[in-house]
Amino acid sequence: MQKSNLKPYTRTNLDILFVGLNPAKGSSENGHYFSVKQSFWNQLYKSGLITEQIDKLIADDVVFGSTEINTNKWNYGITNLITEVAESDSRKINPTNQDCIKLDKLIKEIKPLSVVFLHGKVLKNITKYLNINKPNANSGKMGKIINGSNTVFYNIAFPHGNAIADELKIEKYKELKEFILSSKL
Repeated sequence: MQKSNLKPYTRTNLDILFVGLNPAKGSSENGHYFSVKQSFWNQLYKSGLITEQIDKLIADDVVFGSTEINTNKWNYGITNLITEVAESDSRKINPTNQDCIKLDKLIKEIKPLSVVFLHGKVLKNITKYLNINKPNANSGKMGKIINGSNTVFYNIAFPHGNAIADELKIEKYKELKEFILSSKL
């Protein structure tokens, strides 16, 4: 395992905060989130959360660093349950209660409208930390699960490397888009 070079894109007034497990080695080496494969960015485009297809090597700066191609100029951010370590083999990553506490504190501090858990280990550890039942993979809307927070949580499967079809992930992103639209009325 190596130290991650990626810095989270977090701030107040986010419409979506995406939460991964940890940065992949390739992404850390490239200096950009989701820069090894195009899947994540394609799913956001096909769901309508971003308005243009974008190259994976610049996508995070554009989508998380600005609102230029985000639908309705919505604000998106990203962090990881474990931000310090770059590793592509998730079997080597073992989140702790402290990692969950840190994420809980961040969410309460920046108050995003919604949070998307992007990895099964994130979902497993957060639900254990919160002492709630873990939903099935890619189940979508989980609701408000953190006491003292109005943030609505979603569980959407990792963009690639699993048996869940892209179309099913895109459907959950479309549901998230509809939730944000209805929240802005």
